[in-house]
Amino acid sequence: MAAGVSDLVTRFSLIRKSAPDRTLIHLPAAGGEWSADDLWHAHQRYSDRLAKIGVGHGDLVISAAGNSAASVALLLACRALDAAMMPVDAGAAHTELLALAERFGATALLAPDTSFAPDPRLDGDRAAVLDAGLRVSPTLEIERRSFAGSAVLKLTSGSTGTAKATLTSEAQLVADSARILAAMKIRPSDVQLATIPVSHAYGFGNLILPVLLQGTAVVLRDSFVPQQLQADARRFGARVFQGVPFMFQFFLSTPLAGGWPSSLASLFSAGAPLPAATVRAFHERFGVKIHSFYGTTETGGISLDEDDEVDGGGTVGRPLPGVTVTLRNEEDVIGRIHVASTAVATGYSDVGRRADDAFVDGGFLTGDCGAFDGKGRLTLSGRVSSFVNVAGQKVRPDEVEEVLRTMPGIADARVVGADDPSRGEQIVACVVAEPEGSIAELAVRRFCAARLAPHKVPRTIVFVGAIPVTPRGKIDRAALEGIVRARLTV
Repeated sequence: MAAGVSDLVTRFSLIRKSAPDRTLIHLPAAGGEWSADDLWHAHQRYSDRLAKIGVGHGDLVISAAGNSAASVALLLACRALDAAMMPVDAGAAHTELLALAERFGATALLAPDTSFAPDPRLDGDRAAVLDAGLRVSPTLEIERRSFAGSAVLKLTSGSTGTAKATLTSEAQLVADSARILAAMKIRPSDVQLATIPVSHAYGFGNLILPVLLQGTAVVLRDSFVPQQLQADARRFGARVFQGVPFMFQFFLSTPLAGGWPSSLASLFSAGAPLPAATVRAFHERFGVKIHSFYGTTETGGISLDEDDEVDGGGTVGRPLPGVTVTLRNEEDVIGRIHVASTAVATGYSDVGRRADDAFVDGGFLTGDCGAFDGKGRLTLSGRVSSFVNVAGQKVRPDEVEEVLRTMPGIADARVVGADDPSRGEQIVACVVAEPEGSIAELAVRRFCAARLAPHKVPRTIVFVGAIPVTPRGKIDRAALEGIVRARLTV
């Protein structure tokens, strides 16, 4: 893309010209809505204010605007200035935002006005207040970096260490979202429900980009509240819901007043593996199938379970058109997933990191392992980083988890590794018992011993009320490991 010429801005200008009064963003919490015209004028105001505080070609704006219409307008504004944007969680603390600004050399910070505190690294005299109480402030005493050629720096989850940020161009963003829209059959006339954070790669690509690329309207909520989701689906005639596993599991465990909204027929789940049992139970109760979507921050969308039949396979479907998935075997790792497509990011922003070695052979070598079934569908089988080394033998946690979930009386289970003085690491099973159920630790170990090799049998069983999850819907491994540490130190 040539400097100053944005495909996103051009495409959205055409949408706005064809239907300026069409509502594209519903804001039920605030009782408002933004039309295409509102969004266009907001992006002009924002770009003007950003330019006045010195934001221009290649500069970075960190935004904690969250699930707001301003997030969409800000992306357009940054694209109009040929600046890069880094979306972060709306609840990020002042110190977190400044730490990111210093690490990545940001030119400006945007966050709720209440999030700012006096700081020598921010130029309060030139700060400007935008819509909805959002404030943008230029940075001071920070060595600014240029991200020319990048539209968005997408933060990884940081589940295996310090979060990284991808260098993602506008062309890569557009290619990814267009591919997802086609595979999911999301139409310009559709309405999507947005309760996942749009600051994360999943929400950003599947919810925000469609607004700008083809005018697909979105209902924005700050968080997942089941009753609100049902009401919003009925009120706005929403057809598409992009969720994460725990949301669908909640609907299964909690009675729904009035049943499932009839319009809400296209359901997708990502962010963490969706158990096949959840798909079957949801379909049996509500008559709608949940489709598993698989992607990473570095690659964008990878595969989608497009099939309408519920066969209990637990796959993440076939690779999206234009995406090439190959499985690589190396040493003790079988079937590590390599992804190549026009949506794969250029690399990480921290130049020289060894992690950049994963951007190889025209694509990205993920930390996931998988296998293809006879129908060409991909099944995930764990992460390279999560393998537990027991006395020199690698154990896939998901293999043990699958066995645990088949035991009567167990509702859910997750497996982690813990230090063991004699074997290096040991297998620890965190188990959620069925309501009103009673299971003994010895019974769990015996059940596993009859179905697994000795080194794969959990040495310690920890009973928990629920498996902790992050706002992204992923398993909160830090919290889980904290529970395990507390148990083992008793």
